[in-house]
Formats: sequence, structure tokens, C-alpha cells
Amino acid sequence: MNMNQVVLCRALLTAVGLAIATTALAQSYEVPGTLKASELAPAALLKGPFHSVDENVTLAGAQPNFTIRSPYGIWEARGQEMLAIRVSELPAFEQLAKVSNSDEFMKSAKTAAAAPVKAVGQFVESPLETTGNVLSGIGLIVSRVGRVAEKSATRVGDTMAGNTPAQKEILKPAVTPLGTAAPRVLIGDPLGYNQQRREWAQRLKVDPYTFNGALSDKLGEVASVTFASSFPVNLVLGSVIAPLYYAQQFNEQATLEAYQTPALDIWTRNEARLKKMGIEGLSARNFLRNNYFTPTLQTALVLALESMGNVAGRDQAIVFAARAASETEARYVNNSVMMLNHYGRTVVPLTVIRGADNVLAGETRDGKLVVAAPLDYLPWVQPLDDFARRTDLKGTERWLLVSGKVTPLAQQELAALAWRVSDKLATAR
Repeated sequence: MNMNQVVLCRALLTAVGLAIATTALAQSYEVPGTLKASELAPAALLKGPFHSVDENVTLAGAQPNFTIRSPYGIWEARGQEMLAIRVSELPAFEQLAKVSNSDEFMKSAKTAAAAPVKAVGQFVESPLETTGNVLSGIGLIVSRVGRVAEKSATRVGDTMAGNTPAQKEILKPAVTPLGTAAPRVLIGDPLGYNQQRREWAQRLKVDPYTFNGALSDKLGEVASVTFASSFPVNLVLGSVIAPLYYAQQFNEQATLEAYQTPALDIWTRNEARLKKMGIEGLSARNFLRNNYFTPTLQTALVLALESMGNVAGRDQAIVFAARAASETEARYVNNSVMMLNHYGRTVVPLTVIRGADNVLAGETRDGKLVVAAPLDYLPWVQPLDDFARRTDLKGTERWLLVSGKVTPLAQQELAALAWRVSDKLATAR
């Protein structure tokens, strides 16, 4: 064999070796494929008097995508938390159907449709068509008009000054789940319409700012009739008490404030809470304007940050939150903060929290790094490998807090890269 043949042979062997190594590396990752709902959620969430959940589950945007089938519609729910919320909303549909089909409601709906409403010198020809998306100038309480104008002017000023750059999404982009509506634009309370909507939501034990498109429409329907007629909100309803498992997914104080307080007043209250924490200016305004943080979700996050005490970096958590571009991302941020809060209160106090690309991280006084991952299922895939090797995530120890299940292979590979994992922490939210 001459020298050229030797060189060629060595090159071929090297290429084969690289191919084998590359194949071995590729084969080391898991391919989740189709998952089973029964392995990811409790039986009580998968079947009930008003619904069933498809057994086959796919991953979408780093969360399991559950399909809920009900006589009242079909929904997709990203993650177990959203599954619990959507299931807990179903009894409200039964009660709303009974209300809408009652003789009293139908009579009131006809009366409301025929009777115009005079509002602040303007004439609304059809209250049932306009109350859900009324113009900003109609029916605002005088004391709030200045705040609405100031909020709008600030938004224009920020934009014209170029102070509001495009933000990188937090999670991998995904198609909006079936049945999920865009956030409602909330600017005031025309003639008390939104108050009627909040009262109906409280009676039905659902979030008045739900992203459930069908439920939001139904709430709007009954609120419009109550707003424009004598149909009572305090109508006697059947039991719509959701099981305790569902109820614990919500921050009780945030939900209570959402029922009792107009959206604009919640905005002002949370602005004051943030200012007391030293968070103000553009970062606070960008967060408060993010419509994916409904009054309920906004309050839950602000209260969670408030309860952390004097931890440095809470302003950075608000900057991180302002990037949320979906309900899924807003809830991901809230749950991340709640997990870090729980860790700091029950394990080791945190001295600082910070946003780090697509995660929120906390640090202890002795340099331990704690990263929150409020995800239901974490297999060993390329993005997790990339995360585990990031050079900006360093500490004397590195902990990954996961709300759901981490596969054995992912546990093994993370440990090999000096990560400690604590999973199945859903109750710590």
C-alpha cells in the first residue's frame, strides 16, 4: 500500500468514526412521540360528567397538548395546569345554558335588544352588540378618564422614542391552542357592563378574564343582557363548585381582586405595588400593558414577587415577564416565580433572581444556582442538552426545579453535566 493509499484509508476511517460518533450522539436523544394522558395527569382531570380527554398527547411548545372533548366544545390545553383550568370551567357552561334557555332570560334579551341606552351624551343603538367592545370614550367614570389618557399617552411616547424594542419569545413558538381567544382589551367599565361580567364570573366560579373563547363569549352574552335590562345577576344557580384540586391552581387573592375590582383600578394598584418594590418606569409600564397578563395573572405575579421579600432582581423578573407573548408564557412566568418563591421560603433563602434567556433563575448567598422549570414532561432532547451546557448558568451547585416528570435518561444526562434535579413539584406552585 503506497503513501497515498494510506492517507486515503486513514481519511476514510476518520470519516467513518465521525459518522459513528455523530449517529451515536443523535441516538442518545429521546424521541417523545405520542405520550399518554393517563401518565401525565390524574384520572379526575381526564374524564368527568362534562368531558373526556384524548389519551394520545403530543408535545407543543415544551408542554403536553391535551385535547378536551365536551358537549360544549373542543379545547386544547397546554400543560396540566391549563387542563385543570379548562375542566374546572365546564360546569359553568351547564349553568349558562340553563340561564340562556330560561323564559326570563329570553324575554330580557328581547327587551335589551329593543331598548337603546343613553350614555354620556351618546346614543348606543344596540347595547347587545356594543357593550362587549365599547369605544373608549363611552361610559368611563370621570375620575378614571385621566388615567386612561395618561396610559395611552405614555404608550405613544415610549413607542415614538424607540424605547419599546421587539422582544424575543420566552418559549418555542407554537400555534395558539384550539379554543383559546386573544386577550380582551380592557380600558374601563362602560356603564357598569364589566361589573356585571365580573359578578357573573364570580357566581360561576370562573376567571372573568378567561382565555376560554367560548366561555368568554357566554359571559359577555349574559352580562350584556343584565347590563341592558332588569335580568338579575343574583339568579339562583346550581352548584358550580369545582373540586379542590382545580381550585388550588389559582391564586385566591388575585382571583378575588379580579371579581371585586375594575380592571383599571387593578392596574393602578399593581403599579403602586411594583413602585413600592422599587420597580417603576418603562419596565413596569411594558409589563402592565401586556394584555396576556390579565388583571388576574398580573396580580398573581405581583403578589408572588411581593411575598419574596427584599430579594434583588425582582425588577428583572418584570422585564422577563413583559416578553410573554401568550397565555402559556404568562403562566410559565408566574409559575417560575412561585416555584422560586417556594424554594426560597422552604429550602434556602434566595438573595437574587434574574431572567436568563428562557428561564428564571435564583441564587443563594453561598452561590447555589436554582432554575425554575414549570413544565410537565422533560425528556432528554437537544434543547435540554443545550440548556444544560449553557455557560451563563453557573453556581457552586446547580439545581433544576421541575413541576412535572423528568425522564430517567434526562435525569442521568443532567447529573453527568453537574445538574441536580428536583421534579414532581406541581404542589409547590
